[in-house]
Amino acid sequence: MPTEHINVEALIQGIQLKDARLYQILQELNKGLLNVQEELFPLVFEAQRPPVVVPVLPPPTSFTFAFTPITVRLFCTEVLTAFGYEVRRGTVWETGSFVFRNNSLQADIDPLLIGTQDFMINTINVAGLYSETHTSLIITARELGRIALQSSIIDNNVLLRWDVPTSTFRILHYEAYRNGAFSGTVDSTFFSFFENVAAYYTYGIIAVDAAGNKSALAEVTVEVLTPPDFALQDTYTSQLLGPRVNVIRLPNTPSLLCCWTDQIWFDHFTVRSWTTIQQQIAAGYPIYIQPTVLTGSYEEVRDYGVVIQNTIATVTYNFNVYHPETAVIIRIATSEDGVNFTPFVAGSTIFAVSMRFMKVRLEFTNTSDQALFELYNLTFTLSVKRENDGGKVYAEYVNVNDPGTWVAFKKDFKDVESITCTTESAKEPFYAIFDFLDEPNPEGFRVYTFDSTGNRVKMWVDWKARGIV
Repeated sequence: MPTEHINVEALIQGIQLKDARLYQILQELNKGLLNVQEELFPLVFEAQRPPVVVPVLPPPTSFTFAFTPITVRLFCTEVLTAFGYEVRRGTVWETGSFVFRNNSLQADIDPLLIGTQDFMINTINVAGLYSETHTSLIITARELGRIALQSSIIDNNVLLRWDVPTSTFRILHYEAYRNGAFSGTVDSTFFSFFENVAAYYTYGIIAVDAAGNKSALAEVTVEVLTPPDFALQDTYTSQLLGPRVNVIRLPNTPSLLCCWTDQIWFDHFTVRSWTTIQQQIAAGYPIYIQPTVLTGSYEEVRDYGVVIQNTIATVTYNFNVYHPETAVIIRIATSEDGVNFTPFVAGSTIFAVSMRFMKVRLEFTNTSDQALFELYNLTFTLSVKRENDGGKVYAEYVNVNDPGTWVAFKKDFKDVESITCTTESAKEPFYAIFDFLDEPNPEGFRVYTFDSTGNRVKMWVDWKARGIV
C-alpha cells in the first residue's frame, strides 16, 4: 500500500507542467484514494506516521502550604500544558511515599503529627512522564501550647477551668485525669469532680488536636476537706491484736515495731561473725534489734454490729522513726457479712455505700536492713452522711384529745438531729408542734396544730427533718 501511493504521486508530479488542469484532477482523485485506504488499513498508516515527541515538563516553580484548622492546604504554580501533578512524602522521589495526584493547583491533606516532614511535587505531561527534577517543601507542625489549669472547690466539688492552648490544628477534645488515672474526655474547657473522701487529689488535663497530637499534661493538686454533710459516728483505737507478719507487738504502749523477725543469739551474732556488741555497732547497726527485715504487715477486722450506709471510713496512726526508711501503705476493704469483702483500696480514707465490717491492712516496706519504724494509736473512725427529709401533711383529729397526726420519715434515719414544722395562713397565726421520740432508727413523729388562743385546729403543715442515714 505505501509503495503504490508513492508511485502514483510520482506519476502525477510528472505531468504537473504539461497540463495543470489534469494535474489538479489527479491530485483530488489521489486524496480520495488515500482516505479510503486509511479507513481500510488504519494500522498500516499509523505505523508509517512519524512519532509525536511530547516534551518533558519542568516541575512547578513554587510549592507552598497553609494550615487550616483541620487540614494542611498545599499550593503550586501552574506549568503550561501539564496533564497533572503528583505529590510524594520524603526527599528522594523514587523512594518517596505517594500522597495524591490531581490536576489542580491546590489540595488539602490530613493534619500532621508534631514535627518536620518533607514533601515533593512533580509535573506529569500528557504522555505520563514526570519532570526530571522535583520541587521540595518542608512543613513543621509545632507542639501544642501549655495549658494554664485553674481549680476551685465548692463544698466537695472540685472545679477545673483552663484556656484553649495554642495549636496548629483545632483542638478536638481534652482528656481528664484524676490521681494519674484517666477519667474521661470533655469538649469544653471546664470539668468537675465530686469527692466523697477528704484527701489531697491531683487532677490533670491534656489537649488533643485534630491530628491526634497531645499537649503536655497540666496538673494541679488540691486538698478536699471532709464533706460538711458528714458527721462523726464512731471512733475506735485498736489494741493491735490482729495477725502480724515480721512485726512485733510491744504490749505496754501498745505499738507495732516494723519490720523484724524472731532471732536467736546464733542468728543475730554468730552467723554474722560478730562476737561483741561493738562489732555490731561498727558494722552500722547501732540499735540492738538491727539488722531488720525488708517487709512486714498487720491486719485487723472491725465489726460495727449493724449495716451502715453512706459511710466515710478513715484510718490514722502515730509513729516514731528510728531510721527513716520505712514506707507504710494503708489498704481498706469493707463487707456487709464479714465473709465477702470488697477488694482492698489503697489509702487512708474510703467511702462505703453500705458496710458493717471494715478490714484494714498495713503494709510496711524498709529500704534497708537498718530501717526501724514504731506505729501506735491506730485509730478507725466512721463519718456518716447527714440528709434532709420533708413534705406536707394535713394535721387532723376526731376530738381534741386524739394523738397528733403521724408523719412517717421518707428516709431511713439512724438518728434525727432536728425537726421543723410550719403553717401558712393570711388570717391569723397558727402554730404547729411535734412529738418526737429520740431513739435509734426513728420512723417518724406526730404533729399538732393550734390557733392563737390555743384551740386545736385542722390544717396543712410543712415539715422538714435533718439527720444521719
